[in-house]
Amino acid sequence: MARADQQTSQQHRDYLQRVIAHTGKPATRIAKEIGIAASTLTRLLKAAEGSTATLHARTISKLQEYSGISLFGGEASAPLGPRGLAEDAVEFDVKSADPAVSAAIKALIAGRQAADPWTIRTRALEGVGYMPGDIVIVDLGRQPAPGDVVCAQVYDWGRSAAETVMRVYEPPFLVAASLDQQLRRPLMVDNERVIIKGVVLPHRLRPALPTA
Repeated sequence: MARADQQTSQQHRDYLQRVIAHTGKPATRIAKEIGIAASTLTRLLKAAEGSTATLHARTISKLQEYSGISLFGGEASAPLGPRGLAEDAVEFDVKSADPAVSAAIKALIAGRQAADPWTIRTRALEGVGYMPGDIVIVDLGRQPAPGDVVCAQVYDWGRSAAETVMRVYEPPFLVAASLDQQLRRPLMVDNERVIIKGVVLPHRLRPALPTA
Protein backbone atom coordinates (compact mmCIF):
# COMPACT_ATOMS: atom_id res chain seq x y z
CA MET A 1 0.00 0.00 0.00
CA ALA A 2 2.85 2.40 0.85
CA ARG A 3 4.37 2.31 -2.64
CA ALA A 4 1.01 2.96 -4.30
CA ASP A 5 0.36 5.86 -1.93
CA GLN A 6 3.79 7.31 -2.69
CA GLN A 7 3.07 7.17 -6.42
CA THR A 8 -0.30 8.85 -5.92
CA SER A 9 1.35 11.50 -3.74
CA GLN A 10 3.91 12.26 -6.46
CA GLN A 11 1.15 12.43 -9.09
CA HIS A 12 -0.81 14.93 -6.98
CA ARG A 13 2.31 16.99 -6.25
CA ASP A 14 3.21 17.13 -9.95
CA TYR A 15 -0.37 18.17 -10.74
CA LEU A 16 -0.33 20.96 -8.17
CA GLN A 17 2.94 22.25 -9.57
CA ARG A 18 1.38 22.28 -13.07
CA VAL A 19 -1.55 24.31 -11.74
CA ILE A 20 0.83 26.77 -10.08
CA ALA A 21 2.87 27.13 -13.28
CA HIS A 22 -0.26 27.53 -15.41
CA THR A 23 -1.90 30.16 -13.22
CA GLY A 24 1.29 31.95 -12.22
CA LYS A 25 0.02 32.15 -8.63
CA PRO A 26 1.51 30.74 -5.42
CA ALA A 27 -0.19 27.88 -3.64
CA THR A 28 -1.37 30.11 -0.79
CA ARG A 29 -3.17 32.44 -3.22
CA ILE A 30 -4.75 29.53 -5.09
CA ALA A 31 -5.95 28.00 -1.83
CA LYS A 32 -7.58 31.27 -0.79
CA GLU A 33 -9.33 31.69 -4.15
CA ILE A 34 -10.78 28.16 -4.17
CA GLY A 35 -11.82 28.34 -0.51
CA ILE A 36 -9.53 25.83 1.21
CA ALA A 37 -6.87 26.05 3.90
CA ALA A 38 -3.45 27.03 2.53
CA SER A 39 -1.88 24.12 4.42
CA THR A 40 -3.86 21.70 2.26
CA LEU A 41 -1.61 22.64 -0.66
CA THR A 42 1.61 23.73 1.05
CA ARG A 43 1.76 20.50 3.07
CA LEU A 44 1.85 18.51 -0.15
CA LEU A 45 4.45 20.76 -1.78
CA LYS A 46 6.75 20.55 1.25
CA ALA A 47 6.35 16.80 1.72
CA ALA A 48 9.60 14.83 1.85
CA GLU A 49 10.53 12.22 -0.75
CA GLY A 50 8.58 9.04 -0.14
CA SER A 51 5.67 10.90 1.45
CA THR A 52 2.14 9.51 1.10
CA ALA A 53 0.43 12.92 1.44
CA THR A 54 -2.29 13.36 -1.18
CA LEU A 55 -5.10 15.71 -2.14
CA HIS A 56 -8.71 14.75 -1.53
CA ALA A 57 -11.00 14.32 -4.51
CA ARG A 58 -12.94 17.45 -3.53
CA THR A 59 -9.75 19.54 -3.60
CA ILE A 60 -8.71 18.11 -6.97
CA SER A 61 -12.14 18.90 -8.37
CA LYS A 62 -11.81 22.52 -7.19
CA LEU A 63 -8.33 22.81 -8.68
CA GLN A 64 -9.48 21.42 -12.03
CA GLU A 65 -12.44 23.79 -12.17
CA TYR A 66 -10.26 26.74 -11.12
CA SER A 67 -7.33 26.12 -13.48
CA GLY A 68 -8.90 24.24 -16.39
CA ILE A 69 -6.08 21.71 -16.04
CA SER A 70 -6.95 18.04 -15.56
CA LEU A 71 -5.17 15.83 -13.04
CA PHE A 72 -4.67 13.35 -15.86
CA GLY A 73 -3.15 15.80 -18.34
CA GLY A 74 -4.67 18.23 -20.82
CA GLU A 75 -7.69 20.38 -20.20
CA ALA A 76 -10.20 19.53 -17.53
CA SER A 77 -13.35 17.91 -18.82
CA ALA A 78 -16.77 19.49 -18.54
CA PRO A 79 -18.69 18.91 -15.30
CA LEU A 80 -19.73 15.31 -15.00
CA GLY A 81 -23.26 14.05 -14.74
CA PRO A 82 -24.48 11.49 -12.23
CA ARG A 83 -21.72 9.06 -11.23
CA GLY A 84 -21.67 5.46 -10.14
CA LEU A 85 -21.27 6.40 -6.48
CA ALA A 86 -22.66 9.20 -4.38
CA GLU A 87 -19.98 10.86 -2.28
CA ASP A 88 -20.37 9.72 1.30
CA ALA A 89 -18.76 12.83 2.76
CA VAL A 90 -17.55 16.33 1.94
CA GLU A 91 -14.84 18.42 3.53
CA PHE A 92 -16.22 20.27 6.53
CA ASP A 93 -16.92 23.95 5.86
CA VAL A 94 -14.87 25.65 8.57
CA LYS A 95 -15.76 29.18 7.43
CA SER A 96 -19.45 28.83 8.19
CA ALA A 97 -19.07 26.68 11.30
CA ASP A 98 -20.40 27.53 14.73
CA PRO A 99 -17.46 28.65 16.94
CA ALA A 100 -18.27 25.94 19.50
CA VAL A 101 -18.14 23.26 16.80
CA SER A 102 -14.86 24.63 15.45
CA ALA A 103 -13.38 24.56 18.95
CA ALA A 104 -14.48 20.94 19.42
CA ILE A 105 -12.94 19.95 16.09
CA LYS A 106 -9.68 21.67 16.99
CA ALA A 107 -9.56 19.77 20.27
CA LEU A 108 -10.12 16.42 18.51
CA ILE A 109 -7.40 17.12 15.94
CA ALA A 110 -4.86 18.39 18.50
CA GLY A 111 -1.60 16.44 18.40
CA ARG A 112 -2.26 14.84 15.02
CA GLN A 113 -0.02 15.97 12.18
CA ALA A 114 -2.45 15.08 9.40
CA ALA A 115 -6.16 15.04 10.20
CA ASP A 116 -9.14 16.65 8.51
CA PRO A 117 -12.80 17.17 9.45
CA TRP A 118 -15.46 15.79 7.11
CA THR A 119 -19.27 15.95 7.04
CA ILE A 120 -21.10 12.67 6.43
CA ARG A 121 -23.66 12.88 3.60
CA THR A 122 -25.08 9.37 3.18
CA ARG A 123 -26.31 6.49 5.34
CA ALA A 124 -23.39 4.24 4.36
CA LEU A 125 -22.30 3.95 8.01
CA GLU A 126 -25.63 4.11 9.82
CA GLY A 127 -25.10 0.60 11.20
CA VAL A 128 -22.06 1.77 13.16
CA GLY A 129 -23.59 5.01 14.35
CA TYR A 130 -22.54 7.61 11.77
CA MET A 131 -25.48 9.53 10.32
CA PRO A 132 -25.86 12.23 7.63
CA GLY A 133 -24.81 15.59 9.07
CA ASP A 134 -22.31 14.12 11.53
CA ILE A 135 -18.86 15.71 11.54
CA VAL A 136 -16.00 13.22 11.77
CA ILE A 137 -12.21 13.43 11.90
CA VAL A 138 -10.14 11.45 9.40
CA ASP A 139 -6.62 10.61 10.60
CA LEU A 140 -4.53 10.52 7.43
CA GLY A 141 -1.45 9.19 9.21
CA ARG A 142 -3.02 6.08 10.72
CA GLN A 143 -2.79 2.66 9.09
CA PRO A 144 -6.18 0.91 8.82
CA ALA A 145 -6.88 -2.30 10.70
CA PRO A 146 -9.68 -4.80 10.01
CA GLY A 147 -12.98 -3.41 11.25
CA ASP A 148 -11.88 0.24 11.11
CA VAL A 149 -14.12 2.85 9.54
CA VAL A 150 -12.06 4.43 6.78
CA CYS A 151 -12.15 7.24 4.27
CA ALA A 152 -11.23 6.09 0.77
CA GLN A 153 -11.24 7.36 -2.78
CA VAL A 154 -12.62 5.46 -5.73
CA TYR A 155 -11.04 6.59 -9.00
CA ASP A 156 -12.70 6.41 -12.40
CA TRP A 157 -9.65 6.83 -14.61
CA GLY A 158 -11.68 6.78 -17.82
CA ARG A 159 -13.70 9.81 -16.72
CA SER A 160 -10.90 11.58 -14.83
CA ALA A 161 -13.01 11.54 -11.68
CA ALA A 162 -12.90 10.32 -8.12
CA GLU A 163 -15.42 9.82 -5.35
CA THR A 164 -14.89 9.93 -1.59
CA VAL A 165 -16.44 7.01 0.27
CA MET A 166 -16.72 6.15 3.96
CA ARG A 167 -16.80 2.42 4.57
CA VAL A 168 -15.84 -0.32 7.02
CA TYR A 169 -12.54 -2.01 6.17
CA GLU A 170 -12.90 -5.80 5.96
CA PRO A 171 -9.71 -6.80 4.08
CA PRO A 172 -9.50 -6.82 1.16
CA PHE A 173 -12.87 -5.10 0.86
CA LEU A 174 -14.61 -1.92 1.93
CA VAL A 175 -18.22 -2.55 2.93
CA ALA A 176 -21.11 -0.32 3.93
CA ALA A 177 -22.90 -0.67 7.26
CA SER A 178 -26.29 0.24 5.87
CA LEU A 179 -29.71 -1.19 5.06
CA ASP A 180 -29.63 0.68 1.74
CA GLN A 181 -29.07 -1.98 -0.91
CA GLN A 182 -27.57 0.56 -3.30
CA LEU A 183 -24.69 1.09 -0.86
CA ARG A 184 -24.06 -2.57 -0.07
CA ARG A 185 -21.81 -3.40 -3.04
CA PRO A 186 -18.32 -4.19 -1.66
CA LEU A 187 -15.29 -2.36 -3.04
CA MET A 188 -11.98 -4.17 -3.30
CA VAL A 189 -8.96 -2.18 -2.10
CA ASP A 190 -6.47 -2.54 -4.95
CA ASN A 191 -4.50 0.68 -4.33
CA GLU A 192 -5.11 1.70 -7.93
CA ARG A 193 -8.85 2.23 -8.33
CA VAL A 194 -9.73 2.06 -4.63
CA ILE A 195 -7.28 3.67 -2.20
CA ILE A 196 -7.72 4.12 1.55
CA LYS A 197 -6.75 7.66 2.58
CA GLY A 198 -7.22 7.55 6.34
CA VAL A 199 -9.01 6.14 9.36
CA VAL A 200 -12.16 7.76 10.75
CA LEU A 201 -11.77 8.41 14.46
CA PRO A 202 -14.53 7.09 16.76
CA HIS A 203 -15.50 10.62 17.82
CA ARG A 204 -18.34 12.35 16.01
CA LEU A 205 -20.01 15.70 16.34
CA ARG A 206 -23.70 16.05 15.68
CA PRO A 207 -24.55 19.78 15.45
CA ALA A 208 -27.87 20.72 16.98
CA LEU A 209 -30.63 21.44 14.51
CA PRO A 210 -31.62 25.12 14.35
CA THR A 211 -34.71 26.00 16.35
CA ALA A 212 -37.62 27.79 14.78
